[in-house]
Amino acid sequence: MKFFYFMNNKKIITFSAILIVVFILGFVIWGSKNKKNTSSSSSINPSKVKSLSSNFPIYFYGNTCPHCANVEQWMKKNNIEKKIKVIKKEVYNNKENAQELLEAAKSCGLSTDRIGVPFLYADEKCFIGTPDVIGFLSQKAGIEEKQ
Repeated sequence: MKFFYFMNNKKIITFSAILIVVFILGFVIWGSKNKKNTSSSSSINPSKVKSLSSNFPIYFYGNTCPHCANVEQWMKKNNIEKKIKVIKKEVYNNKENAQELLEAAKSCGLSTDRIGVPFLYADEKCFIGTPDVIGFLSQKAGIEEKQ
């Protein structure tokens, strides 16, 4: 009789332990489904990223990007940095700069899944690609547009 009593206690303890584990897992799953996604891109405030609130154009580039190299050559040839201040941010090897690029794109209402470089954020507007970046910088520097 003691044997059956011992077996019943073991079954009760095992069943209780399983029930507790199931309850805890259920609570964790339920809680995670009700949690709001904090990485939502519905409303982006450019001031979240300090340099986006800058008064200077921010030029995002990649160090191996051939289009970015063309913009850089054009900037040197036309002495752009002597005429206007431009903040340069490399995004391929710098995660913070890459995140700033995404925030800038979001602030312009752009989808971030197809954003690339060269990319210029200036006057709360986004300029993507060599012609747009050079066009904006030409206008700001007061020079005729040349490529």
